[in-house]
Formats: sequence, structure tokens, C-alpha cells
Amino acid sequence: MNLEKAIININRSLIKKQPISFNPVWIKYRCKVSYIFIIKNIKNEFNDPDWDYVVSRLERCNQKLWLKTGRRNKKDTPIYSDKDELDVILKKYNSKLYTFLACQNKDDKCICDWISIRLVRIAQKGNLLAKDKIIILLKYLVDQWIEYDRSLFGWKGYNELVIEHIEACIRRFRYAGSFLGYLYRTLEYSGRGLVPLEKFSLDDISNVSGKRIIDIFIKNS
Repeated sequence: MNLEKAIININRSLIKKQPISFNPVWIKYRCKVSYIFIIKNIKNEFNDPDWDYVVSRLERCNQKLWLKTGRRNKKDTPIYSDKDELDVILKKYNSKLYTFLACQNKDDKCICDWISIRLVRIAQKGNLLAKDKIIILLKYLVDQWIEYDRSLFGWKGYNELVIEHIEACIRRFRYAGSFLGYLYRTLEYSGRGLVPLEKFSLDDISNVSGKRIIDIFIKNS
């Protein structure tokens, strides 16, 4: 048994059984050999079974069915500050944190997304330091989206509301593929009814790049 075979088995069982949703318990009883392999060999930074990684390897249609059990209600989630837990992630990906400021290629975008998921997970556990850190990093990224993407221009000036939406996405994310994709779509849909607070011209100078916005559009078109 290896990860590739485990993924094939899970995909096959999901297609055959067609559950409304699934979780580790479902895998344990429907794909026992795959489950045993995963919990023994596929670990995250905290030596727990890395279900995020496993689900990311499944077929896209099956990823959407993932519903991990054992999640606490918001009122029951312990609130704590654990710098050591946060540092486990930050030290591992320290050389890649630049991706929240500038993604040079597709690999950078994937790495940025993966770091986001790692920090989101410990923020969901209640680690306030992790929550504060991922909000800061995501705000850098979202500011660039708002600056460069005309679909999100309506968010200019809504800084506090942006942070509220980032926090909501951190709280609600389970697994539907990309966290950054989920965040972007949330802002795109939620921003459609916003009244622009700042007037702008395509000749305005970008606060991020120092270039005219029209030049950015021409380059990226």
C-alpha cells in the first residue's frame, strides 16, 4: 500500500457508495487498509494524520464531500495563545512567506495556499496568535487583489469589512480545494453590492507597485 493506491481506493469507494458527505470515520469503515496506511504514514507538522493533504489528492468532485467530524461549536472552541505551535509552521515555511507579497509563478501560488491552510487549521483550533498571523498575511495578499483585480475594486476603502470577511473565511473553511480560492470567491460575491468609497482613475499610481493601474492591466491582459 502507498498513498497513490490509498487515494485510488478512496475515490473508488466514494464513487461506488455515493455518500452525501464523508470523513475519517467513513474512510475507516469503508477503506480500512487505506485508512490504516494514512494514519501511520501521512502526518502533518504535529504528527497528526494529514487529512488536508489526503483530501487535496482526491478527485475534485469528492473533495467537495469532505466533512471532518469532531469540530467544536464556536462557543466550545478553547481560546489560547501558543507561539511554539505557530512557530512550527512559520519556521518550516519561512523562506516562502514572500508568496503573500508576490507570487512569481504557479508553484508560489500553490505554496501560498498551502501555508494559508496550515495556519487556518491551528487558528480554527483556537490559537489566537495563529489567527492574528494569518489575518496579517492574508490582508497583504487581499490588498494586492483589490489593487490589481477590477472584480474586487469595489472593496477599496472597506478595510475593516475586508478583515471581517477574512476572519469569517478562516472560521468557516472546511475543505473545498483552495482556501485562497474560497477567500477570493467570497470577496468577489460579497463585494458586488458595495458602493465604492474611493474614486479612482486608471491613471492612478498603485500603492503596491508604484506603476499606473492602466499599465498593470495592459501588462496582465
